[in-house]
Amino acid sequence: MALKTAWTESEDALLRQLVEEKGPKNWGLIAAQIKTKSGKQCRRRWTNFLNADLKTGGWTPQEDNILMEGHKMHGNKWTEIAKMVGGRTDNAVKNR
Repeated sequence: MALKTAWTESEDALLRQLVEEKGPKNWGLIAAQIKTKSGKQCRRRWTNFLNADLKTGGWTPQEDNILMEGHKMHGNKWTEIAKMVGGRTDNAVKNR
């Protein structure tokens, strides 16, 4: 079982390399090579912090409109709405 310890720079670098090699879906294989983290920890680190496609900072009016429409369609299913917005995490969408 992987411990809940802070990510090091070397672990982040290895995670980036492994995601590039294996793709952002093979979390079990990636975790097996990192050894100090679980697949779930690797997925969360990538999805919420390291993915270069993530947008940070201010929201555009278009993103706000998509969020509002998504909420009408999906209620509080933040992951589904985040997929519609694109480039934002489910947590960022929920906290908007």
